[in-house]
Amino acid sequence: MPESTMVEKRSTRGLCHTVLLSAMAAALPGLADAHAQPIADHGKVVKITSVSKTGKKRAEKGQAAVMGEAHGAPVATLGADALHHNEMSENAQTILNRMPGINVTSTNPLGTRPHISVRGFSGTQLGYTYDGLPIGDLFNGGLTAGSYNYAALYNLVPVTLGESSGIRVIYGPAEPVVNTIGGIGGTIAYAPRLPGKTFSTAVFGGVGSFDTRSYGAEVNTGASKHGGALFLRASHHSTGNYLQSSPDRGNSFYGAYVLPSRSGRSQFSAIVLYNNNSGYIPARMPAPLLALYGPDYQWPQSFTYSYGQATHEMAILGYKTEMNRYILLDSKAFYAYTRSNQLTYQNPAVTPTYDGNITYFPFGNGAPYNRYVYVTRTAGFSEAVNLLFGADKVTFGGFGAASIYHSSQYWLASPQSASVPSQNDAWDEHAYRIYGKIYAQAELHFLGALTIVPGVKEEYVDTAINDIPGAYYPVGASSGNEYTKPTPYLGASFKVTRDFKLYGDVAQAYKFPNISAYYAADSFATATSPPPGITVTPEKVTSYQLGAAFHSRRLALGAALYRQYFVHTFSSVYDVTNGLTYEYNYGASRYTGLNLTGSYKPGDGFKIYASWSLQSAHYTSNATNSFGSSVQAGDRKQYTPNYLANIGVSDRYGRLTSAVWADFVGSQVIGTLAGGPTTSSMPAYHTVNVSFTYTLPMHAPGIKSLKAALNFTNILNSHAYVYEKQYSNPNGPGSYDVAEPMMPRFVGVELRAMF
Repeated sequence: MPESTMVEKRSTRGLCHTVLLSAMAAALPGLADAHAQPIADHGKVVKITSVSKTGKKRAEKGQAAVMGEAHGAPVATLGADALHHNEMSENAQTILNRMPGINVTSTNPLGTRPHISVRGFSGTQLGYTYDGLPIGDLFNGGLTAGSYNYAALYNLVPVTLGESSGIRVIYGPAEPVVNTIGGIGGTIAYAPRLPGKTFSTAVFGGVGSFDTRSYGAEVNTGASKHGGALFLRASHHSTGNYLQSSPDRGNSFYGAYVLPSRSGRSQFSAIVLYNNNSGYIPARMPAPLLALYGPDYQWPQSFTYSYGQATHEMAILGYKTEMNRYILLDSKAFYAYTRSNQLTYQNPAVTPTYDGNITYFPFGNGAPYNRYVYVTRTAGFSEAVNLLFGADKVTFGGFGAASIYHSSQYWLASPQSASVPSQNDAWDEHAYRIYGKIYAQAELHFLGALTIVPGVKEEYVDTAINDIPGAYYPVGASSGNEYTKPTPYLGASFKVTRDFKLYGDVAQAYKFPNISAYYAADSFATATSPPPGITVTPEKVTSYQLGAAFHSRRLALGAALYRQYFVHTFSSVYDVTNGLTYEYNYGASRYTGLNLTGSYKPGDGFKIYASWSLQSAHYTSNATNSFGSSVQAGDRKQYTPNYLANIGVSDRYGRLTSAVWADFVGSQVIGTLAGGPTTSSMPAYHTVNVSFTYTLPMHAPGIKSLKAALNFTNILNSHAYVYEKQYSNPNGPGSYDVAEPMMPRFVGVELRAMF
């Protein structure tokens, strides 16, 4: 290499190298003598040749997520490199903060009680898939209900970073072939871990702040001639947490098996995952108490506590086959099981009034314990028939799922007390929901530059619920209804040059009412009259998106404009006088914004990246409800930051990979317990994060590599509230906010040995 070229590269990277290498010199001896040693990227066992025609691409590696496009919609991806070096300090939800236009918070490092929004759309207005199948709750939507008043699945962890090989976010309503349910604001798609081509085993472990620990092992059998390949993983995570009296722990077990046919034109796969979590659930505390006692303050357990246990299981069977050069079939079946068991205690001897104006509401019958159980079982099947005509493709298919649900809440004299229906239950209910869709979609190419993707799907939802007599439903009741909604999709992209592309899409999507809409109907039943009909109308969004993407060997730029019109907005309120959650339609709104992303790789492993999202959401109609909340056209929607941004640098030098990045969250309007916005806003805040990963040279027999990772989250120890909600003071005029503080500085060290 000419000397002038080397000098130019060193000058570009010199300052970053000096800072990063100096910080690691003492921690990792021998770093100065390290030499470059590429790490093998284990690919999939088999690749059916026609799959490449579907337009699927591997997730981009690295820390950054740069916006691109798929079928006219903007998308962003994170690859395995970003996922698998940060399990101590991030989880499968909070890592989404690296994506443009996404804001995620969680109450501990393991990922419990996340609050997720994409362009201001809340977590229950998003679709979630794993291996192309929905993992969200059919009855409520979202991965967990930690930010909402219904279905208190606070410590449910459906998927972990170790079970994922990449994350893809589709902004706006997805095209019909995507099996997303309720994804009116976007879809978050997790790709599964699959076995690689060669045999390997690994053990890993780590320790971090707040007594956070993890350990586990992986086995990859590699590909055999006739037996396929198997990947197994088991891990354990625990934390003392940064909030008082809220330790948490979880276990994860995962297996993936792939069996290709001898001809390589078909493939069978099986995936099983099991995640459980248990721990004390931190409360969002009254802000006056946090100001008085510190941001980590929680209610004393002698006064009150909640202890939760949650389990999520999922099994997926898949079969892909090329019938001939024109027909590709893709079939999947799945089963999912979710269970949450939450025990809450409140000392009846303690006065309910706290610090003069903070009230904690006792249980309905004065019992000291409350047990809440929520169980769903879901089975479904997906079938896609791809007709291939050169570069063009037409896909017909369908997806169907049936889910049964049991939810109950009992007031108990002790944790061992019996739960007796119609005696000490607040409610005890059973429900089912059937979801189905059929769709057709084409991918048509013209002159090697223009691609048009028209499509349509029709969705069907049938829901029924039965409440046996209880405190909230004195006579018991049954209710239900059906919906059928067709939705069109049209996407297009135009390749202006080899590296520059314009794209856009127009789409509609629906979110069907949550199960809480049926709670309220049953509560109005009497001994002489049945429950009234369900009056809640499905949410509907009409979305327009326009974007541009530029990708060259060193530079990637992305931009996306969007405007989304939203009608029949869902809102809910928890009535503290009777313990019921009511869901209702709350006017119309408009979401608009601009997402910008960019990355630059000058060479030799160095990369600069950034994203900026300007977003706004406003009500476009007047609306009121019976709980004292009203909005006017032009009011800002709650919990929509006016901007989100991140900027960072990453570098690979010899055996060291390092990154520094900062996340910025703009101000956002605070919501009320009654479901509307307030006139107050949460201030903007930011965090700075640093990570190092170093591959140690190993000379011991049988050990392929030893990796060490050092991660700093919020290294500057910024303090802010990441979530607030306004409560009315039940003992007099005025109000107060409950708040969730951000995680303070977290330091985690991980070691991984490959054999």
